[in-house]
Amino acid sequence: PSFDRLPPFTRELIDIIVGIDKLRHNLGAVSFAINTINSIKIEYIKNIRRTKSPQDASYLRKECYGRYISILKQIEKNLKYLNDARDKLKNLPSINPDLYTVVIAGFPNVGKSSLLKALTNSEPEINSYPFTTKGINISSFKYNNKTIQVVDTPGLLDRELSYRNHIELQAISALKYLAKLILFVFDPTESCGYSMQKQMSLYNEISEQFIGIPFIKILNKSDLKEWGFKEDIEGIKISAEEGENIDLLKENIEEILFNYFEEEVDYFEKD
Repeated sequence: PSFDRLPPFTRELIDIIVGIDKLRHNLGAVSFAINTINSIKIEYIKNIRRTKSPQDASYLRKECYGRYISILKQIEKNLKYLNDARDKLKNLPSINPDLYTVVIAGFPNVGKSSLLKALTNSEPEINSYPFTTKGINISSFKYNNKTIQVVDTPGLLDRELSYRNHIELQAISALKYLAKLILFVFDPTESCGYSMQKQMSLYNEISEQFIGIPFIKILNKSDLKEWGFKEDIEGIKISAEEGENIDLLKENIEEILFNYFEEEVDYFEKD
């Protein structure tokens, strides 16, 4: 396969999960083995055609198979690696890199999954990545005949940088290729178990990771009695559980995705 022709997000994921350089090396070993076996095959076909008895032809055939087996033993480790890589890559989530993609972030239990369901009116597709502790949730919705893909990434964008390993940091880097907009969900009731101060600290960390990508601050759980906080944080007040202001949020999403980005594309095309 030509890895350079893959979408950047997909290429980055493959590199994180199995390593593109390792994949190329092992594919190269198998390719060399295939070419060697084909050369041996041509050689022995010629020799077998020249034999004068079935016994001689049978002997050459066995000798040919023996050489085949010898070559396969030499690439046994390469084949095992490729088999393992295939098992890891074949179940990757079907994220469409051609769609405008919204990524949801925020601490656990702030209502990210509920927001995903409220936006898409459906149960999200849950897929596993080898570098996350939980499945990645993917769904989409249509707004004014435009399809918008929504991705929630439990285990990646829900805790501070200091708690993430290098593979998770690489995965966050890969998300930069995909995300056109990030919805950061706050829980002002703090019933999620995290103070607003900690939630704002996480927001600041993630916004520094995704420089150049617009954010929408979402203040969730407005249906609860405990709703309210001292800090003055601007954002869209919603209740993902009750569906309050979800249409307003969709309008804001569309405004950013299909006005800001399309105007930016037009500007560069004219330039």
